[in-house]
Amino acid sequence: MRFLTLLLVLLLSGCAELQYYGHAISGQLEVLSKRRPIPEVIKNPETKPEVVQKLKAVERMHDFAISNLALPDSDSFRSYADVGRPYVLWNVFATPELSLQTKQWCYPFLGCLGYRSYFEKAYAESIAMELEQQGWDVHVAPSPAYSTRGFFADPIYNPMLRYDDLTLAGILFHELAHEKIYFKNDSELNESFAVAVQDEGVKRWLAHEDKPQYYSEYVIDQQRDKQFVGLLLKYRKQLEVLYQSLETDNKKRIKKRQTLGTLRRAYFVMRKGWDGYTGFDHWFNKPLNNARLAPVGTYQGHVKAFAALIKKYNGDLPMFYQQVNELSGLPMDERREKLKIKN
Repeated sequence: MRFLTLLLVLLLSGCAELQYYGHAISGQLEVLSKRRPIPEVIKNPETKPEVVQKLKAVERMHDFAISNLALPDSDSFRSYADVGRPYVLWNVFATPELSLQTKQWCYPFLGCLGYRSYFEKAYAESIAMELEQQGWDVHVAPSPAYSTRGFFADPIYNPMLRYDDLTLAGILFHELAHEKIYFKNDSELNESFAVAVQDEGVKRWLAHEDKPQYYSEYVIDQQRDKQFVGLLLKYRKQLEVLYQSLETDNKKRIKKRQTLGTLRRAYFVMRKGWDGYTGFDHWFNKPLNNARLAPVGTYQGHVKAFAALIKKYNGDLPMFYQQVNELSGLPMDERREKLKIKN
């Protein structure tokens, strides 16, 4: 039935949509064809030692995610795929010039998402250029991994292995969280939920591995992350207020440029207190726009609400998942009301 529905969607789609779906199907099939069971890759004498070391760590992380975080015991992340490129996907975000509402792309079975993913960087950039020419603010964000939410057995991708173990564990927990619970047509809650599980998982993973020397570094990293995200959300909110005001569009454009310029300066002032850490400088290598800020709300905007829910149930993750799963069945506004989230 799913394939018949997909066929009907393709037949009713325009040329651009047909091209995209063809690209997406081809890219997914390529990924699936490159999967190899992790134990097989580890035993292969031609596998590089550093890859073996990372994949052994992944196996431990995966076992931990199932037994200690109550995440899905599925076939995902039990295989490895070297896709031969630095990232697996490039996600295109687009917003109107004077709005932070992301353009929505809708798909069969998945619902609507505030971004569109491409397996080829050049393709993503060409779409971004077309949208920019139409007047949209655009951002292309590379991704080292993605989840099909258990529809396919997602592998560990080679771009994931270049990260340190804590980051790698976080990515794994994040993607498994997407398999656990999915909010249809609600990118913000999907990503915020996954980030909350990711953060909780990494903390527990450090305790499990008995590596207290890394915990202080992790806390510092988390504090910096929260500071940075807090700064972005502060100026994002200022822009939201501006766009909803009765100012003329021309004045909104002027104040938008001023606000983004102030954000840039505020960041470099904040960075002075980070003992030389420059990990977020890349954020300002390209011009700032609405599309750069929009995903910040998507990925971080509601993390605190989910973290508070974990705390409410004294860290009982199965109970937490049960409550979140009940939320996923509610209309969007009711979900936020239950979580006491204000848009």
